[in-house]
Amino acid sequence: MATEFHNLQELRHNASLVTKVFIQRDYSEGTVCRFQSKFPSELDNRIERTLLEETVKTLNSYYVEAEKIGGQSYLEGCLACATAYIIFLCMETRYEKVLKKISGYIQEQNEKIYAPRGLLLTDPVERGMRVLEISLFEDRGSGSSSPSSTMSSAGSAR
Repeated sequence: MATEFHNLQELRHNASLVTKVFIQRDYSEGTVCRFQSKFPSELDNRIERTLLEETVKTLNSYYVEAEKIGGQSYLEGCLACATAYIIFLCMETRYEKVLKKISGYIQEQNEKIYAPRGLLLTDPVERGMRVLEISLFEDRGSGSSSPSSTMSSAGSAR
């Protein structure tokens, strides 16, 4: 079984990156932001399939909520046109509010589920909404000698 970490901060400071796994966008139902539910084989011994599927399902439902067009979206658009978009300096759109909710959810999932298993979810906004990135970490003391585990943290930050 994989090395276990106790919290997100410990994972970031005491572990080295082994690899990254990407869950691609699912365009089968159009361009609405949705991620594939296929379970990556690289995560077989790291996390239960149901936990990852539940996370992806929840993220997908949040993105549907964010892109839903309703009265509030219509009003925001009318106010934007009437004020030459200056209104957006004073208020957050509903879409931005849902993106903040998604960021909070990802942070919570990392702390409760993913970090203890040596994994780290990256907010899809940081990857241009193209992929859901999952970083796999290993304890530095475990003696891994793979080239990818010696990547510097500066090289992985963009």
